[in-house]
Amino acid sequence: MKANIGRWIILLLALICVVQAASAFNVKTEKINPESGALEPNQKVTAHYVLTYSMDRSNSNDESFEFSTGLQNPSWEFKILRDGIEINKVAKGGYYPVMTEFELSYGEGKIELVVDMHGTVPSSTSGKIEVTRIQHLKDKEVVDEHIVTRDVVNPDQVESSLSAQQQQLKDLKADIDDKASQGVDVSAAQAKYDEASKALNDAASAGPSKAAGYLATATKDMDEAKSLLDKAWAEKEVSNTAATLESLDGLITYFVENRSMGGDPQVVSIVTKRESAVQFYTQAKDNLNANNYPLARSKAADGTAKANEALGEATALREKIGEGFNFGGNLLLYVGIGVVVVLVVAGIVLYRRKTGWDELG
Repeated sequence: MKANIGRWIILLLALICVVQAASAFNVKTEKINPESGALEPNQKVTAHYVLTYSMDRSNSNDESFEFSTGLQNPSWEFKILRDGIEINKVAKGGYYPVMTEFELSYGEGKIELVVDMHGTVPSSTSGKIEVTRIQHLKDKEVVDEHIVTRDVVNPDQVESSLSAQQQQLKDLKADIDDKASQGVDVSAAQAKYDEASKALNDAASAGPSKAAGYLATATKDMDEAKSLLDKAWAEKEVSNTAATLESLDGLITYFVENRSMGGDPQVVSIVTKRESAVQFYTQAKDNLNANNYPLARSKAADGTAKANEALGEATALREKIGEGFNFGGNLLLYVGIGVVVVLVVAGIVLYRRKTGWDELG
């Protein structure tokens, strides 16, 4: 038992050492200029840091801070503060300056390292660039690091992307107009289209870095518009199936309740096809709720086709049998007609009898 407790204590101490090593420095302040957005080729960039740190002076470990950047012509200035007072300043150049333990270790007190870096975005760069990388090394092993990267946009690429997205916007508008002509509710998609159109107009009059942000916004808006249009289209197809089933149910009710034809083979066939259409309709609604719009449309189309097949047969049967005789809600009318017929017949009989009596008399 004591041996197990000893192992746990050793493990806990090891974990504490790992945490201490991993938190050997802390970024107290970080300011990158420009603060946000994409960078452009040949653009000036500055970085300002205030780091708090501690050096392990209990043994002969070789510790250092290594800095690097992907910017061109970088210059670095390092200031060491103890309790807020500058006690040393070092200027360095190059892509990989190093601050050694000898330069950084200044005994007791609150020690901070102020770092200022200046550089320029390379003229041929696009994609991402590493603005700064700060690494704390102990015995040549990295125990902690802090990295800042930014996107770089090329004006030619921005112009090409703008042209491509403007064409995508035209295609989206054509799709919206087409679905509107089919009775689809396109209002939500149209609203996102309008936002994308505004973003592209802003991009056309902005510099490359801001234009990249507008292009990203336009892309997001167009993607949302397409999804909303897809959803509205699926909702329309599902509602079409529901409307066809409603019309079919009206005829089936007529056959079963008004004409007492529930057992007629023709009606049974119609009801069977109606049940198949309902299954497709249910599947369409389930897929619509699951945001699977293509499958929802497909199932709705199958349901509408099967319902229309049954509706065609039902319509033909209705025309074939005509209105027929139906007591239903017209019972009083038919009773009244029957009474009139009886009275007429009775009158004729009485008239003939009277006429016969007169002739005999």
